[in-house]
Amino acid sequence: MTDLEVRVETEYGRPLPRPEAAEPVIQHSRFKEMWQPPFRKRAIMMIIFNICQTVGYYGFANWVPTLLIQQGITVTTSLLYNSIIAIAAPFGPLIGLFIADKFERKTVIVTMAAVNVICGLIFSQVRDTAMLVAMGVCLTLAGNIISYTYHTYQTELFPTGIRARAVGFVYSWSRFSAIFTAFIISSVLHNFGVTGVFIFIAAAMIIVMLVIGIMGPHTRNIALEKISH
Repeated sequence: MTDLEVRVETEYGRPLPRPEAAEPVIQHSRFKEMWQPPFRKRAIMMIIFNICQTVGYYGFANWVPTLLIQQGITVTTSLLYNSIIAIAAPFGPLIGLFIADKFERKTVIVTMAAVNVICGLIFSQVRDTAMLVAMGVCLTLAGNIISYTYHTYQTELFPTGIRARAVGFVYSWSRFSAIFTAFIISSVLHNFGVTGVFIFIAAAMIIVMLVIGIMGPHTRNIALEKISH
C-alpha cells in the first residue's frame, strides 16, 4: 500500500489528500436508499442530465443528413458528408480515454456541452461545405466525449451497495427522453428550421452545463482519497 501511495504521489506530483470521513456504507440495495443524502441530490441531477443530454446527442446524430439537406446540400452529397462526420464518432471515446484521469469528469462534461452549443449554433448559420462538415465533426466528437465521460461519472456518484440500481434508474430517463426526442426535433425542424433545432439543442445542453456545473460533485480525487486510506 505504501508503494502504491508513493507511485500515485509521483504521478500527480503532489502529496495525497488527507483522508476524509467516508460516505455511509449501504449494505443492501433498496430503492429508497438512493433517495437518502447525499445520493438524492445526485440522483435528481443525473435524471435531469440524462433527459437533456439525449436531446443533444441524438438530436444531431440521428438528423445529420436531414440537417445538411436543409442547409442546401444535395441528398447524395449529404450522405457522403454524413459518412465523414460519422467517422469521427470512434475518436470521441479515444479522446475521452486520453483525458479521463487528467481532468474532473464534471469539467469535461460542462466543457464539451459548451462546445456542443457553440458548434451547433455555428452549424445552423453557415452554408459553406467545409464549415458544415467541420462543425459536424466537432459536434460528433463533443457528443461522444460526453457519452464516454458521463457513463464513468454516474457510476462514481453512488456507492457499491446501490450503484447498479441507481445508475440503471437515472440512465433509464435517457431512454425515456429518446422516445420523444425524434418527434420534438421533427416538429421544431418543420416549424422553425435548422436554427430552431439547434436553439432547442443548445437550450438542452445549457441545462446540462448548469445542472452538472452547479450540482455535480468532484470525483477525480475520490480515487486518491480512497488510496490514502
